[in-house]
Amino acid sequence: MVRRNLHEMTMAELAEEARRVGIPSVEHMSTEEIVEAIEQQREANDLLPADGDDHASGQESSMPPGWENFRGSS
Repeated sequence: MVRRNLHEMTMAELAEEARRVGIPSVEHMSTEEIVEAIEQQREANDLLPADGDDHASGQESSMPPGWENFRGSS
């Protein structure tokens, strides 16, 4: 996907892009704050595990993998 230069977008376009990447509200943000937030959110989204990854199931554990088989662990 080709990403437009954020600095060339209107405020309405920035607000729409912000919502698209997962930023729910930009009402009280300046243009530069919105641009920065979008860039940071894009980076964070790029770091998320792929859909097939084990950690994407939503069942996080505080124990290392395999420890559930040890006696006394719940």
